[in-house]
Amino acid sequence: MSDFIIFTVNEAHYALDVANIERIDHVPVLTPVPNAHSFVDGIMMYQGNTLKVINFRKMTNTQGEELALNSQKLLIYRDEKGVFAIKVDAIKDIMSFEPSSVKPYAHVVTVGQYLQTRGVVEYKQSLAVVIDSVELPHDEAA
Repeated sequence: MSDFIIFTVNEAHYALDVANIERIDHVPVLTPVPNAHSFVDGIMMYQGNTLKVINFRKMTNTQGEELALNSQKLLIYRDEKGVFAIKVDAIKDIMSFEPSSVKPYAHVVTVGQYLQTRGVVEYKQSLAVVIDSVELPHDEAA
């Protein structure tokens, strides 16, 4: 069994392995980055270093109005490629499930080149998209 953080953006549920989450925090005031990718909201200080903050809503092209900054959450995400923050609407739960309980998609689902998903898992009365990895986009050319 693995533990996953269940978070939301708009009304959609997502599951991300807790092994990749270093910390959950409030969203601070961010400093904009010139020529940054369209879903990089800015940078912040974290443990004495600057950290890019990506907006999961923009990354997934989720429609709807973004929540107030003080109600959103940050997931400090770390993998073998580095560390960055992911801005989400809310943290809902921590859930344990077997990898075999993930249902693969019936058809190919494209979420974008920076987000790799495995399928869906049942969560309460709905489904949560299981995320395998999130990649930090490179800055856009000036």
